[in-house]
Amino acid sequence: MNYKIVAHFLSGLSFTITTSFLFPLFWAVADGTDDVRAILLSAAVGAAISLLLFAVGRGAKKEDLGTREAIAGVAFSWVIASLIGCLPYLFYGCITSFTDAYFEAMSGFTTTGATVLRDIEPIPRGILMWRAQTQWLGGMGIVVLVIAMLPLLGVNMTQLFKAESPGPSLEKTSPRIAEMAMMLWRVYMGVTVASTLLLAAGGMTLYNAIAHTFAAVSTGGFSTHNASVAFYDSAYIDVVLTLVMFISGANFNLHLAAIRGKTFSPYRDSEFRFYTAVVLGASFMVCAVLLHSGTFNGFFRALRYSLFQVVSIITTTGFATADFALWPVFTQFMLLALMFIGGCAGSTAGAIKCVRFQVVIKESIAELKKMIHPNAVVAIFQSGGTVSPSMVASSACFIATYVIIWALSSLAVSISGCDIVTAVSSVSATLGNIGPGLADVGPVCNFAWQNSFAKWIYIFDMLCGRLELYTILVLFSKDMWKR
Repeated sequence: MNYKIVAHFLSGLSFTITTSFLFPLFWAVADGTDDVRAILLSAAVGAAISLLLFAVGRGAKKEDLGTREAIAGVAFSWVIASLIGCLPYLFYGCITSFTDAYFEAMSGFTTTGATVLRDIEPIPRGILMWRAQTQWLGGMGIVVLVIAMLPLLGVNMTQLFKAESPGPSLEKTSPRIAEMAMMLWRVYMGVTVASTLLLAAGGMTLYNAIAHTFAAVSTGGFSTHNASVAFYDSAYIDVVLTLVMFISGANFNLHLAAIRGKTFSPYRDSEFRFYTAVVLGASFMVCAVLLHSGTFNGFFRALRYSLFQVVSIITTTGFATADFALWPVFTQFMLLALMFIGGCAGSTAGAIKCVRFQVVIKESIAELKKMIHPNAVVAIFQSGGTVSPSMVASSACFIATYVIIWALSSLAVSISGCDIVTAVSSVSATLGNIGPGLADVGPVCNFAWQNSFAKWIYIFDMLCGRLELYTILVLFSKDMWKR
């Protein structure tokens, strides 16, 4: 392990995070509130951390950035980003505990959306904009952002990209990783601008439109209101956010291909069709149960709330327009199941991802066919190509590892005194980067009441979920650190 090149990369990342304080600082200065001092102090500490890491990494060579260095760099990027990101909360005083502040920052950067803040609305706009911006930075990936901005970090940037990219495979839309990262960020920014304009047209102030766009595009879920999106009680805003969340839960490579080719043919992708089918199927089932139970009167009203909540959960955004913890048990179970599925590979969504479920389901069907026809050769197809046995094994192993971490984390959290529904849904919500769960962590509750032990488990789960498990788990291997 070459620690100098890791420190060199982390210095660039720390600098990027530090410069991003400028945007929330603008809102703080414009309002003349006392969060200006907190943001400036945070920027000063961030700059000091960047300089320290730069000094440690001085003399590092680009060629030293190998697989192990890339994995360590990516993993510690999120740790350091959250360390810098928690400073405004501490310096301003809206969060006084380091554990709580770090939880809030990690939740933002990993686009989880779980919060420890009980009363959001009195907090100054500069702090809340920073809170919203952490999601936006983490949505496409802070490492991808650094690669796009600082292409001279190293010649092996493919390893950095691969270690952070959400999904089981890396699709190269450009032979140059830095160019690809920049193109993806351009699409990401394009969706951000369009969403902001649409929300502003629906009556949101520019500030709230930007903050909610940051949360929707990144599938993060932080809101500037205690009641989340329910504060607006607007069908128009619900429709816009549903559309933005759905787009962000799809593979951004498809959006890029569609824009470059000026065609919708990329959306014939089998994973996208599976993702769409799950969203529509779950929405109509939830809608039917809500109508039958009398929770909502009128088909279109029930469909509005069910579609919004299904899209919010499967894309791991976590916005809420109703307290779904009070809905019929079937709908809660349906939403809990969607927490595991997640969006598409290459999206800003978390959880297991649709493509892995597709591959495992197809392999299961193939095994059934082989029982009937033992000598048959049954091929599995995905997106126009055959799926290799290694891809099947990789998907199955990922799902198994995910479930094991989920079960062990739920067991550990239960030690802290949580009931079974709260423990299970808390871990599901944090490991899947979703935000709200059920019972005592439902959409009208938060994580503030839980003890530090449970919160550090959630922090670990949020990090594992955002970096697809293995990038974090490999850090516990002794072979990772051998020279």
